[in-house]
Amino acid sequence: MIVEYHEAAFKHKVSEADIEWALSTQVYEKPATDGSFLVVGFNRVGKPLEVAFRELDDGTLFVFHAMPCRRKWLDEADVGRKSLGSNNG
Repeated sequence: MIVEYHEAAFKHKVSEADIEWALSTQVYEKPATDGSFLVVGFNRVGKPLEVAFRELDDGTLFVFHAMPCRRKWLDEADVGRKSLGSNNG
């Protein structure tokens, strides 16, 4: 998988390696009306991340957002309580 990044993808200090791991371990994907996708996956130590990307014409994933996953996406993906326990969020 080829991944390119917008500088905004690193605003929350998530590394390229963790973003790519989250993309490969995704447990939830939500398409947006603009053609982009939000996925929930896990970083290399098992913490959930949300990653937003657009797929380019050549199949490259262009990531423009990555951060520790917010509760609303954990709940929607039904992984919040399973992966974090009930006292987080």
